[in-house]
Amino acid sequence: EGTVKEADGKKFICKKSSWKYASDAELLDIAVTAANGACTSANNGSIVKHESGYALCQNSIWKKLNATPVDYSKGRAMNRKLGAGINLGNAWESKGQKGSSADCGWGNCIKDEYFKIIKDAGFQSVRLPVRWNYDAEQNSPYTLDNGRLSGVKADIDLALAQGLVVIVNFHHYEELNNYAVNYDRNPSGYENEKKRFLGMWEQVAKAMNAYADDQVVLEILNEPHDMKNKQVDDLMMSAYEVIRKNAPGKTIMFEGNGYSKFAQISNVQLPADGNIIFTGHYYEPFSFTHQGHGYDCGTRLKDSDISKMPNQFKAYVDSALVHYPDINGGHIPMNMGEFGVSTCSGNGPTSDERAKWADAAIKAAE
Repeated sequence: EGTVKEADGKKFICKKSSWKYASDAELLDIAVTAANGACTSANNGSIVKHESGYALCQNSIWKKLNATPVDYSKGRAMNRKLGAGINLGNAWESKGQKGSSADCGWGNCIKDEYFKIIKDAGFQSVRLPVRWNYDAEQNSPYTLDNGRLSGVKADIDLALAQGLVVIVNFHHYEELNNYAVNYDRNPSGYENEKKRFLGMWEQVAKAMNAYADDQVVLEILNEPHDMKNKQVDDLMMSAYEVIRKNAPGKTIMFEGNGYSKFAQISNVQLPADGNIIFTGHYYEPFSFTHQGHGYDCGTRLKDSDISKMPNQFKAYVDSALVHYPDINGGHIPMNMGEFGVSTCSGNGPTSDERAKWADAAIKAAE
């Protein structure tokens, strides 16, 4: 079984007591196994040199690796430092108020005491979603509102004082997303809004560069959706270049189309930069997690919803291994930036259901 023989210039492999033509993939697995040992669950995700390229151990088979491995040591270290985090959402990304009180637009002002509560609860980081475009100037140089910037920085300072790491992003940038969706009909509108996006990022990156590189992570653009993948890549890579120029040592977070689905990692263009993280959001199934937000109340949590989670996260990791492998073994660092279950008036999810879903999602992701 598994023996290879050559006849008439062709190679055959013994499988299930009969001789069959040996595929290139089978021959590669045999060759790499002979040189490095078998691919097993113990070394799954490992990478070895093979001929002029690399081979990846995945699901008990050595496979040819088409992607060039990157040393993600810096990104991994920062991802570990982020650890378990919490979103301080519905605040700086809200509408209704501008400037230094913009976090109160939806009646969910961030209070100073929150940061100690978060630290005492065992969290290691906070994510600050920010709608920078809401009160920034419309024309070049697209000056940020000083009150909003000062307010965000004040919250960062409070977080750092508690030893928390902070993720800062561009959140709910609806105008930019809409221009990207309608690029074919209005390319000039997209290009103009993109210039504004990059002009604001230049300012944010410069402001965030005042903090130590292990204190603040910069997330490029939250939940791009409904646009073509080439627009996602254009926005992400263009902003990446601006951020890297103005905050050269900061860890930068990328995400994919479809509201930051992890499964989009196979469709994104990422730079060969070891100080990046791929972030995704997990809300499966939406009919349960988003009741009251486009989905009817009353959907109960099913055992099948929970049982699907491990395979879903395994698929995300398998994709990351293939498309963005780490030269040290494994893959690009991945961070679950959002997950959870909404409440819903009336017969919405119970507290027990929400907790059961969250526990299972955390377990599967970890």
